[in-house]
Amino acid sequence: MSWVSVLSDRPTETQLPKWSKKTLFSKRKHSDEWHHNIDFLAGVLRPSDSKFPWILIKKHTDHYIKKKGKISQAEIDVRLATLIERHEARDVAIAACAHAISPTGLRALLNVELNVAPATYYGLEMYLQSLIAANYCSPKAVTGLEVQWARQLLPYAKHGAGVAGRYLEGLCSALRAIDTPNMNVLPDFAILARRAFKNFATQLEGYKLRSQWVSAQAAVGWMSALARTTPAVTPPGHLLPEHVLDAQFPIWRIWVAWNPNTGRTKSLA
Repeated sequence: MSWVSVLSDRPTETQLPKWSKKTLFSKRKHSDEWHHNIDFLAGVLRPSDSKFPWILIKKHTDHYIKKKGKISQAEIDVRLATLIERHEARDVAIAACAHAISPTGLRALLNVELNVAPATYYGLEMYLQSLIAANYCSPKAVTGLEVQWARQLLPYAKHGAGVAGRYLEGLCSALRAIDTPNMNVLPDFAILARRAFKNFATQLEGYKLRSQWVSAQAAVGWMSALARTTPAVTPPGHLLPEHVLDAQFPIWRIWVAWNPNTGRTKSLA
């Protein structure tokens, strides 16, 4: 065999394995790029923060849509809904996309039953942040009253033990601070309230059955404080927290009237 034939049989360039070409030279998906960019921009900020980068974060969504060519609003809604559902920080994703989604499509994404877990209320804080984001970008999808409530409830939205009582405390705080005609104008918050009243009643009943009076006293403390600030006259057209408690948890006044011997309950704990 001649040297010419040997050399001609050799590859003229270094051959890379197929997997290495794909890994090294393939372009990043538009969706992956979008997820990375909005996370980088938002950092630790959330829609309730005054320094949240609204303008910059929305530009990445506009750029993503532009790369998809001419597509209908319905197709945009579907594509952006998919991005939001696959993004861990859903509130940030909504902040980035809400301006480009139809109000009806955006409202469908804000389904409280799908976003807030039963019992643990995991996801409540992100849901409230999502309402703030949606209203900022699309006021037709989320009302100003809902946003007022969302901001009022944020300090009470930590999930974990006693979360139902904290939500109800926040609800009563919102009713005290915000002029609300009735809960029908806030259907999602009303759904959470019904769930919380049921969970809170179960929690108190458990304390009673197990004679955990110290825990029970701590759990109802906010109701006692509420009762001390009840206005003498109800403002016309204004729903008071007492009205909601009377309707959905009528024994709350019994718990408020309960005046245990603190020293004795602690000794029995």
